[in-house]
Amino acid sequence: MSVSCRFFRSTVLGLLTAGLPLALAAQNCTTQANLAPDLRDRLADTTLALAVAVQAGDTAKVQSLTTADFAANFSQTANLIQTIAPALAADKLTVMHLFELDASNRKTGDASDADFTCPLSATTSETDFSISGLPPGMYAFAMVDATGGARPWQLSFLLQQVAAPGAGTANPEWKMAGFYPHETTAAGHEGLWYWRTARDDVKAKEPLLAWLLYGEADDLLRPANFVTSTNLDRLRAERHSAAPPELGDGPSTSIPLVVKSGDAEFRFTAIAAQPFNDGKQLILALHYDAAYVADPVTARARNAAAAQALIGAHQEMRAAFDRVLIIADSEGHSPFANDLPMSQVP
Repeated sequence: MSVSCRFFRSTVLGLLTAGLPLALAAQNCTTQANLAPDLRDRLADTTLALAVAVQAGDTAKVQSLTTADFAANFSQTANLIQTIAPALAADKLTVMHLFELDASNRKTGDASDADFTCPLSATTSETDFSISGLPPGMYAFAMVDATGGARPWQLSFLLQQVAAPGAGTANPEWKMAGFYPHETTAAGHEGLWYWRTARDDVKAKEPLLAWLLYGEADDLLRPANFVTSTNLDRLRAERHSAAPPELGDGPSTSIPLVVKSGDAEFRFTAIAAQPFNDGKQLILALHYDAAYVADPVTARARNAAAAQALIGAHQEMRAAFDRVLIIADSEGHSPFANDLPMSQVP
């Protein structure tokens, strides 16, 4: 089975965990337009050096440009770099956005969210950051567009200002403290296309499909889990208002989406759109709770029946998705997954 590793994309790498974005501004943010020229150049140079090393698959170079704590536990990031480097090989790298995040007034050991509100120049829009448990210090967030290859990517970096070796507090360096790469298209379409299509689906009274495509738009437009913006807030508000009543804030193990088909009942705990690895197809990814079945033939048939039940109730899915990934979750056992071309779903 060759499917994208992103199912509800958002694995956060680095020492920091992602908190939910809040509107409070407890720390200071300086946007790129307001940075001092020398600081802007230093951040851009550091960011570009990291992106070039990622593109080359040079994990040793990237590790040398990371903070000591992050570098000490680098294996997951190294594997990620090796995985994505071939996709970036032909790309042009451009530093697009820089933000300085001043968390120097935070207390050591503070586990709360560090919240930054960054008003954008000459507009009423803003970008917000909410980073859980951020230690005190000076940080920056940088975004690099990788374009020109088969599929565009965005490479985002959290940077931390650290003392240069042997220099004390003089001439501090910027080091990577988190890495957040993602593709910016799925099945050949960018996030704004999914947003517009979701709006069309709302008008067509297809709320579940709209909810899924709003979610895909959010995935493609969001640089990292702890970042939001005026536009992303607007997208999420639209998604919430468009959600069908039975879905609420999205299915979960405690509040599943229940679909009945004949005598069978399927309790879906997660449902999302996600790209296939080839970049050309869109997958409908489904999780549902199920009793354990040892026989793979029986388990596969039950997965197909689960997909058929959901799609039978929402025929608009057939034209919107190319494949279906079905994952049966059984307590105490490994999930059983298989994927089908949409044409093979009865």
